[in-house]
Amino acid sequence: MTALIVIAMLAGCFGGGSGEIPTSTAKQGPFDVTLAIPGELKAEKSVTISAPDLDGSVKVIWIIEEGEKVQEGDRLVEFDRNELQQALEKATDDHEVARIKIEQGRAKMAIKLADLENEVVSAKLSLERAQMRVTDSETVPKVERESAKIDVQESTISVGRSESAVEASRLESLAELELLRLDAVQAERRVTKASELLEDAEIKAPSPGLVILLQSWRGGSMGPVTAGDTVWAGSSILELPDLTTMEVEAWLHEVDAGKVEADQPVSIVIDAHPDDKHPGNVSKVADLAIRRDRNKKVKHLRVEVALDETTTTMKPGMTVRAEVLTDHLDDALFIPLEAVFHDEDSTFCWVSGFRGYTKTEVEVGIANDTHVVIESGIDPGDVVALVDPEKFDAGELPSPGMPGEAMAAEP
Repeated sequence: MTALIVIAMLAGCFGGGSGEIPTSTAKQGPFDVTLAIPGELKAEKSVTISAPDLDGSVKVIWIIEEGEKVQEGDRLVEFDRNELQQALEKATDDHEVARIKIEQGRAKMAIKLADLENEVVSAKLSLERAQMRVTDSETVPKVERESAKIDVQESTISVGRSESAVEASRLESLAELELLRLDAVQAERRVTKASELLEDAEIKAPSPGLVILLQSWRGGSMGPVTAGDTVWAGSSILELPDLTTMEVEAWLHEVDAGKVEADQPVSIVIDAHPDDKHPGNVSKVADLAIRRDRNKKVKHLRVEVALDETTTTMKPGMTVRAEVLTDHLDDALFIPLEAVFHDEDSTFCWVSGFRGYTKTEVEVGIANDTHVVIESGIDPGDVVALVDPEKFDAGELPSPGMPGEAMAAEP
């Protein structure tokens, strides 16, 4: 009977009643060190739908609602055909103008070359007349004989100059015609493109996916495109992510850059479904840290996480917590971080015994967010205080259960 009373008194000293010192037990077993990184889900593959690539803008007359699941061939967006028809007509007119310019260029070239060739003929006739006047006869005055020779030289030069002018004009005209031909080819391509865009005024889904409307500039603010909006040519309107294969894009603080590398195991916790964990592994860590917010000096590295499987609860844009396994011990002795104290000379724990708490020096190892490995100083099953017993007895610490107390969780 006396022994039972003693045991009851000891239990009262170290038990869980109100006002008692909070404690924890040193445990032996596997120990994981994880690093939690915020991120979000995204599809590995995604198709972007853009406005027709025309000069200017185009009006949207109908667009599918965000969040709709579509199959290949389903209607996604429809643009105003009037604007596209006008674009086709303009392209056709431009092509016709380019074709006419080519014909005009050829006609001008033919006329110019004919005139120049006539000049060549005239120069050759002059040369022949000059040659006919050349003679060595002493009956002809020497002055006339020398003058005839000079006329031949001048006529010869004139023939060469005329022939050069014909060749230069021909080459120049061919170059001008080539430029006109290139303009015509480009105009023809614009006609073909405008025709295709007119046919694609109603865009259909090229593959299955979930509709995500992209943010765009709308009258002074950002927002998704709606029916009636006018969008710039070539601007992205919506995305169709492939939901069959998802991945995680996470952002690692630059101070933790050395802790994460490719192939490390990861557990993904979706904020909307916190009770489930999804396994994966780090597939890539960016080499360069960047500022995600221009107004802040903090830099992050982009981390890609490949998931082992994709579930129906996963949707693009969902925020997640990526718990990266950075270290692991198969067998270790560990206690809560709150149970380890420091002073100028040592690191110690307050170990519970029959005579109260004993200050016991310990050697610590690796730690995670909640617990630390003990290399030496205590044994498995030892009970350690989570607060300084001396300060607690002196009333310098709040009683357990009061607001603000944080109890250690198991790893």
